[in-house]
Amino acid sequence: MDTNTSGSTIKGWRALTKQDWLAFDRSDYIGAKIILGIVLVASVLLGLIRPILDAVNKSPLPVTYTSKVTSGIPLPRGATLDGPATVQVLLTDVTFGERLTQAIPLFIGAGLAIAIALLLFQLLRSTQAGEPFTRRNVLRINIIALIVGVGGMLVQFAGGVADNAIQTTGRLPRPETLTFTFTLLPLAVMIVIALVGEAFRRGVVLRDDVEGLV
Repeated sequence: MDTNTSGSTIKGWRALTKQDWLAFDRSDYIGAKIILGIVLVASVLLGLIRPILDAVNKSPLPVTYTSKVTSGIPLPRGATLDGPATVQVLLTDVTFGERLTQAIPLFIGAGLAIAIALLLFQLLRSTQAGEPFTRRNVLRINIIALIVGVGGMLVQFAGGVADNAIQTTGRLPRPETLTFTFTLLPLAVMIVIALVGEAFRRGVVLRDDVEGLV
């Protein structure tokens, strides 16, 4: 009895060690699609529906504001402000133009997230069907790269325009200079995704070469 139990244990352990944990199986595809579905729903709710509900309910509008005030602000453990500080303020009695200006970056970001999720869903579906290396998938990956890079920079620019537009309306103390904050992270991610697209393109070329030899 002990021998049989030990033998079964060894066989089970060998099966686990031989399993390719990096390979996508059916459960992985289902999990990835569920995640993409959550992204789609969250993008619609937070990026599209929430600004509209806030406008209908006349909720205070959160706005990013950079202040040079260095006194009168309580800080922990005797800390002091060194230079401008960026804070979030809530505006009441918001006009339609102010609310629309602040909502534009959210609308753009939600649209980009929805487009990426749909492209990834199509990519997963073709990969699950056993056809990952296709010209359509290469095109989808390149489009995703452009959306992440160009779209990410566009969202940052729209956010800067929205904040500066609020600061020049007289609702907040006008800063001495209007500033835009940019990060190059979207471009870096775009390059990485483009490299993945290049790998898929070479896979398509190799597949076509193999089929030509058969």
